[in-house]
Amino acid sequence: MKKYISIFLVTMMIAAIPVIGLAAQPGSNYMTRQEFINDLIKEAGINLGGKDVSQYVVDNRILEGDGKGNLLLSEPITYEQIATILSRFYGLSMIDAHQVEGSEYVYALEEGLIPQDVPLNRKVTVDEGQQILSKIFDNYSKVKDMIDDTKNTTVKSGSLNGNMKVNVGFNNDVALPFDTVSAQVYADFNLDQGIHEVISMTIPNAGSMTVEEYMMGDKVYVKSPDGQWSYMSVPGMSNITNLEKLQQQNNLFSKDVLYRYAGTSYLNGKTVNVVYAYTKITDMSKVDDLIKALGLGNILNGMTYSDLVDGVYGKYVYYIDANTNQVNQLDMILKIAYKQGAKVGGVEMPLKWEMVSGSMVYSNVNENVNVVLPDDAKNAKELTVPAQN
Repeated sequence: MKKYISIFLVTMMIAAIPVIGLAAQPGSNYMTRQEFINDLIKEAGINLGGKDVSQYVVDNRILEGDGKGNLLLSEPITYEQIATILSRFYGLSMIDAHQVEGSEYVYALEEGLIPQDVPLNRKVTVDEGQQILSKIFDNYSKVKDMIDDTKNTTVKSGSLNGNMKVNVGFNNDVALPFDTVSAQVYADFNLDQGIHEVISMTIPNAGSMTVEEYMMGDKVYVKSPDGQWSYMSVPGMSNITNLEKLQQQNNLFSKDVLYRYAGTSYLNGKTVNVVYAYTKITDMSKVDDLIKALGLGNILNGMTYSDLVDGVYGKYVYYIDANTNQVNQLDMILKIAYKQGAKVGGVEMPLKWEMVSGSMVYSNVNENVNVVLPDDAKNAKELTVPAQN
């Protein structure tokens, strides 16, 4: 249970969060791979911190080259190569929502990042390449300001209602009766009191179950199917409702998030700004730093996320009230890729990855939402989690 709580916490924290240049090649009117990457990094406003561009694209899994260490930066770039670079740049091919092999470019096509009516093997001219980037980064400064305003909007209480799906990829030698869990989530939260949530899950070949729990201070209370309450202590849990401490994640992950503005729309009769956010976190020490900052350093019994996780990749669609700057709805897909061969308690983890997708609708924001532990939970028995060696 502790593992699932910890994964849930990191998922929610990351979800709340709501590449300068090389010399241009002379001659041809075609854009080179080098020129496109230069302009992409520049438009995204990414500070390389003194790192060489070639090293950056390799470290961030944007370019692989010819397998011999040659990135072929001086070669003319094609539409398929641009699509592949963009799919990797935004982390879409790492999420790999459709489980495609050898066709990473499809995600950039699906996102509308490149024209869909041109031959993929066609070389891209300088003008065409700049038009692609211009469309992607249109209103980029506006959306960053909008996100900053949203982060500065205080949310002390509210409710959320969500439909989620968790897909799991197992190692080849692992056979389990299910690889998908569907869940409906309802939660009330008051940062001065706690969090109450009800999760209804449907598991193939296992039926359905409902879990009700309260997160109050450093304790998590859980109601069993027979109506009995129990709790376990999780030191540092209360910090997830501490706005000042949570603000640290904005600084920790600011370089791992990219945004796109998708214009305005209407949601439940309100005008909303639609913002796409993409996260690609490959330096898991940042997650470890966040967990430590929140006082949750022992949540994995001495292990760290760097020990277990290779990367976290996500795509989020925020629907932000144009008048209040509050998030009304969040659509998301998040993938956690595990390190192969990683062990927990001396046993190799059977998971390759977990993918969480779904939609959450927020309501009653900053209204009178009370979270009070029910009387029958006040005599709950304490559960202890054995230490893992």
